[in-house]
Amino acid sequence: MTKKKSQDPHALLRKVIIVLSLLGLVIMTYLTYIHFAKAKSFCDLSETVSCDVVTTSIYSEIFGIPVSILGLGYFAFVLYLITFRYGKNIFRNIVFTTLFGLMPSLYLTSTEIFLIKAFCPLCETSKVVMLGILFTSLSALGKQLKETLRMSVPILIAGLVAAGVTYFAQTGTLVKRDYTPLAEALNAKGVVYYASFKCNNCKRQEKLLGDAYKLLNHVECHPEGPGGKPELCLEKKIDHTPTFLIEKEGVEIVRKVGLQSIDDLSELAGIKPENAEAKPVNQK
Repeated sequence: MTKKKSQDPHALLRKVIIVLSLLGLVIMTYLTYIHFAKAKSFCDLSETVSCDVVTTSIYSEIFGIPVSILGLGYFAFVLYLITFRYGKNIFRNIVFTTLFGLMPSLYLTSTEIFLIKAFCPLCETSKVVMLGILFTSLSALGKQLKETLRMSVPILIAGLVAAGVTYFAQTGTLVKRDYTPLAEALNAKGVVYYASFKCNNCKRQEKLLGDAYKLLNHVECHPEGPGGKPELCLEKKIDHTPTFLIEKEGVEIVRKVGLQSIDDLSELAGIKPENAEAKPVNQK
């Protein structure tokens, strides 16, 4: 028979996992918001410590799905199991689920260190929360612990395979897109790109455009940046970077502030989004 909650000897451990799962849900919900929003997050602290840079990088999605949404699924599933299931294998199932999810998560940590070169405090906090769920579940296993650890080997292998699939899925989408037509159209329209080499959103903008961003009419606003022209930026009242500015005979016509999507830039350049990217040579 199913044990009632009042008779559950692991009631305290269940409460701990519930709290951790809710914390994980809050973190993942906020990271999902950062992924889609253009607003600066509270954890955008510096050039190398920034949730914004990590959650909008090319490594923040798997098959077009934000990693944070997958994290939401994990924490929601654990919360469902620990809240509504009381079978004897419930903690074992949570251990298996967590071990499987940790492998791709640790791979994503490695992308922060070696590829993105930026640290996401909330991303790594979520992994600490996962470890908390794992060790809490392990402590509840008792006599099942040894058997569970033995059964975990294939789960770990499956998790490593999932991490490998994640790697190939992400690197497979790193096809170099050539936005030269977009950059040329922006220049023809008279758009000037004001940026700072210390600005995280500028880095995101430049990653979005790829090498084509080097073709833009570019003004560096930071005095320590290459060819910095802070006096010009002050004259143009550039309060935030990136800023895209169109002027005609010294009169401001259009000003776009903040990270701009390809569609936004295409509209600014006066071209259709499908014409922003150069077609491959072999494409008819």
